Amino acid sequence: TPFNRARLASGVVAMAKRKKIIIDTDPGVDDAYAIALALQAFSEDVEVVGVTTIFGNVRRDDATTNAKILIDGAVVRDGDAHRSAPGAKIPVVDGAKVPLAQLPKGDALGAGARDAEDANVFVADFVHGTCGFGGVRDKYAEVFLKLDGAHEYVYDEGVDAADFIAKTCAEFPGEVSVLALASLTNLALTFRRHPACLRDMDELIVLGGAFGVNGNVNPAAEANILGDPEAADEVLSTFSRCYVVGLDVTTRLTLSGAHIDQLAHAKGVDARGVVRDDMRAFLHAATQFYKAYHVDVANFDGIYMHDPTALLLAIPRMRHLFTFREGAVRVVTQGITRGQTVLDVRGKWPVWNEWSEKSRCRVALDVDVQAASRVFFHALGIDATLDTE
Repeated sequence: TPFNRARLASGVVAMAKRKKIIIDTDPGVDDAYAIALALQAFSEDVEVVGVTTIFGNVRRDDATTNAKILIDGAVVRDGDAHRSAPGAKIPVVDGAKVPLAQLPKGDALGAGARDAEDANVFVADFVHGTCGFGGVRDKYAEVFLKLDGAHEYVYDEGVDAADFIAKTCAEFPGEVSVLALASLTNLALTFRRHPACLRDMDELIVLGGAFGVNGNVNPAAEANILGDPEAADEVLSTFSRCYVVGLDVTTRLTLSGAHIDQLAHAKGVDARGVVRDDMRAFLHAATQFYKAYHVDVANFDGIYMHDPTALLLAIPRMRHLFTFREGAVRVVTQGITRGQTVLDVRGKWPVWNEWSEKSRCRVALDVDVQAASRVFFHALGIDATLDTE
């Protein structure tokens, strides 16, 4: 395929191991599902080598706090199966507090992005709650902390997400992929500062966009893309090994209210490939606010599995569940359709246009709903045959 040819041409070949991923995230309830699944149910498929944070569902500082709590709760505590080495901790790294358009003039590399004033940044607290976890953050921060006070993450406030991503990809060339669950500001700054990362990074899996359906912020735009359209257009036009999944697919994979209710009940066993009881209880509690939003806005007693769907796409053995179209993706950056994603499925045109000679993405436009849902149900310990408890 063109993706494999591009990788071979660059001299970079991914190793046949657990897939190393950096999760770039703005947790967020559905982010919490994705991170729990990555660190528990799918720990034999992926090795999380870092979590970088950004504005979006919450402000960046809250995103960092939430990432730390999730790692403390989701890391398996009685073994090292998820770790890169015995006892290794997962880095949590601050990213941008503002989109590219809010950086000062002359700061194209985002030197001030990590410490910028973010009072004017739009955040989705009406979807996820002020804290991002539906009002239960403080309770579960205490629940997840070990009795000895030890954390499962390492945090250095002097490290920046863009530099961390580039350094990690350079350390393991062709092995590290980024799962981008929020706006693409951190990725845009990575490639601006460190062009070699365009070669060193394995794959970029992007949650964002709406290609054949309306957006979820307005008719044109999906939230992650609208959060920083300039960054999205830059990244999707530049990086050549990119997978994208948007609302065309993620709104078809759901948990019903009855499914969510099951998360409150302990399974009594810690089965391989299943999220553990304490994390299931947290997800149940955090999801109540998020579900209420879906009831109010979509008249749906349940939730869409946006971020977990992107995680599935990041796992090579799960990609058969998706149907893709390949082509250049551009993002509208002005006017009433700002944030709209436009995929060129034709490719050949009689004259040059704004999609010409841009990198091609593989965009998921369909999914095997039943098979993907079965994966989620098993991983979350949900019995899909039960309507109620």
